[in-house]
Amino acid sequence: MNHRHTLRSIDVRDIYHQEYFLQRVDGYDRFAQFDGTTKTLFERARRNLELLDIHPGEYFLDLGCGRGEVAIAAGFIGAIAVGCDFSHDAIVLAQQKMRSIEQNSGRNIRTSFMCAIATENMFRPNSFDKVLMSEFIEHVSPQERDVILRNVRRWLKPGGKVLIYTFPNRWSRYTYPLMRWYVRIRNGVDMGERPDDTTHPDYTKYHLNEQSYFSLYFALRRAGFREVHVWFDSHSSGRFSIIKRTFLYNLLFGSNLTGVGIK
Repeated sequence: MNHRHTLRSIDVRDIYHQEYFLQRVDGYDRFAQFDGTTKTLFERARRNLELLDIHPGEYFLDLGCGRGEVAIAAGFIGAIAVGCDFSHDAIVLAQQKMRSIEQNSGRNIRTSFMCAIATENMFRPNSFDKVLMSEFIEHVSPQERDVILRNVRRWLKPGGKVLIYTFPNRWSRYTYPLMRWYVRIRNGVDMGERPDDTTHPDYTKYHLNEQSYFSLYFALRRAGFREVHVWFDSHSSGRFSIIKRTFLYNLLFGSNLTGVGIK
């Protein structure tokens, strides 16, 4: 039986424990240094805030907030922020971090956290100006994804924006042997038979729904977003940078898949 098509995120909720957030999730090595300011965020989180362009007074939802850094940083700059995750351990870490930052900075941060399942209709319509789903959509089943995106559209105000960041690009899994061959020929380095992030024994439980350019684009369209833009938010430099910036290259080998939908 194929886990990717039968499991739902709520079926494997127990694997999202404190060790996962403190030792595996992107930015774990900078979590202790995070002080509420954007400059102390890890790179991807800082980039997501830059793309969303959050302003003081805006209502912001971080769906799948994990340790809570982005929701805290948004509140620190004056937004009214909500961080939501279905992992109790994640919410405890986020609340502890926010209390520590408030004590150290002497500021009252307008961020709250809640432990909830995103397939539930837990917010009123037209509640948020902007919603972030970063490294989230690959962790829910296709059926859950479609329900959640419809919910997000409902929760957004007219003209509101959702930003989705997901890693990896599903098609790059299939082209990995070619990339491995190229790197071995060019650099004399063997990348291994499988990508590093697929070697964990619970990999198929964590990644239920890896996206491609087209699956992300059409998921946003089906959810009813009127303006949809999907791209590979990666910086390319070096000898083959022109090739690496082409759509075809990114479609097959690219990472940092990013999408925006406007209500």
